[in-house]
Amino acid sequence: MEYEEIVRRNREILSRPLKAIPEEKLARERDLYYRRNRRSREIFEKAKNLIPGGVEHNLSQNKPFPLAMDRAKGYRMWDVDNNVYVDYLMSGAPIILGHAFDPLDEKIVEIIREKGPATGLTSEYELMAAEEIIRRMPGVEMVRFLQSGTEADMAAVRIARAFTGKQKIIKIGGSYHGWSDQMVYSLHVPGTGPLNSRGITTESYAHLIDVPPNDFAALEKAFEQNKGGVAAVLVEPIGGESGTHPVHPDWNRRIRELCDHYQSLLIFDEVVTGFRLDMGGAQKYFNITPDITVLGKIIAHGYPSAGAVGGRKDVMSVCQGGMGEKIYIGGTLAANPITTAACYHALRLMEEHDAVKKATAYADRLTAAMNELFAAREDLGFFVYNFGPIMHYVTTAFFAVDLSSPDAFTQIMARKQTADDYQVATLSHGLCTLAGTRMYTCMQHDDEALNKTLEVWEYLLSLIPRG
Repeated sequence: MEYEEIVRRNREILSRPLKAIPEEKLARERDLYYRRNRRSREIFEKAKNLIPGGVEHNLSQNKPFPLAMDRAKGYRMWDVDNNVYVDYLMSGAPIILGHAFDPLDEKIVEIIREKGPATGLTSEYELMAAEEIIRRMPGVEMVRFLQSGTEADMAAVRIARAFTGKQKIIKIGGSYHGWSDQMVYSLHVPGTGPLNSRGITTESYAHLIDVPPNDFAALEKAFEQNKGGVAAVLVEPIGGESGTHPVHPDWNRRIRELCDHYQSLLIFDEVVTGFRLDMGGAQKYFNITPDITVLGKIIAHGYPSAGAVGGRKDVMSVCQGGMGEKIYIGGTLAANPITTAACYHALRLMEEHDAVKKATAYADRLTAAMNELFAAREDLGFFVYNFGPIMHYVTTAFFAVDLSSPDAFTQIMARKQTADDYQVATLSHGLCTLAGTRMYTCMQHDDEALNKTLEVWEYLLSLIPRG
């Protein structure tokens, strides 16, 4: 689906009355959720006394309570009540070979048994993993491993400032670049500014410039007004929140041009797109080479303590040298043997099994099938689009609400609540997605998964009144 059509269809949904599940039907779905998830509820009730809010994970569906998972294999997950789900969360995108992929797990178990999990010192797997990343990504000549995407984004910004000698960072509204102080700004919905900034000083944003997505005039103005002061532009290359705010076809190229003109650096945050959109990342997919590349959990295929920042040798050189010469980056367990071995073997296995192509082919099929199903309900306007194996389904369009509307936040909350209610119903019938908006596919999703997915969506549509 093309950019202009996505924008148009979002607007159409926003122009329609919100279509909620009637309360009597929703009550039945909630009752089903409670009945089939008794053990998950018990765990949540206990967790509330031990963990703030009772849940650790930002990706969890928390209403009426989060589900506790027991195990996963292939494209399926089982919760502690032994309910089975077709999984499209995929741990937030890193799983593309499938959960618990034996050829990968066997390598990691072997390392733990024979070598131990970590020494705090260098292992050969660091070099092997770095070589695999560099071999595939056009913009990466050197790699520094870290422990998360958040850390990698922090390092990328620090590298850009040190290399250029400039301070300003342009961030695109609605994008997510981890939860460091300077990046928690205009999260999720463009233009929301410091809405989520409790506990963060206003000074943290002193050198951050917020530009609306796909606003070419605002982007050029930001460079012009800060002439000689912009260290870098930090972007999600398919659009904010992994394509929730889809990128205009000319957007990345224009950013590249402006960065070159003003001698600023282009940072691609490829925490989601790297090795999922393409084995060479979004930079290969779009044929646009960034100066710095941010990678996260995807490099280790879901194994923990995973993150990396890479780029041109001259740019990355600020990470080396003596005291006072290099930038400071830390992380005791960064580049540990488990994570780097998982990176090395996962990338090779993904290439061997053509995992991205298979996951993309399935996503293309499912996107077409869901759009065909939704077309039968013209009164709703639901639609699906995908960037390869990164799928977005739009039901209430709460991310697209215009903040200039006098009732914008009321609209967002109402539309988000309705999307959450939809997700209660889909979860209760065995479908796990991300935040009521996204679906990540893996190479093991098959016809059975597709048919089950369509069956659940057809059921959800039956709960929503026509007209």
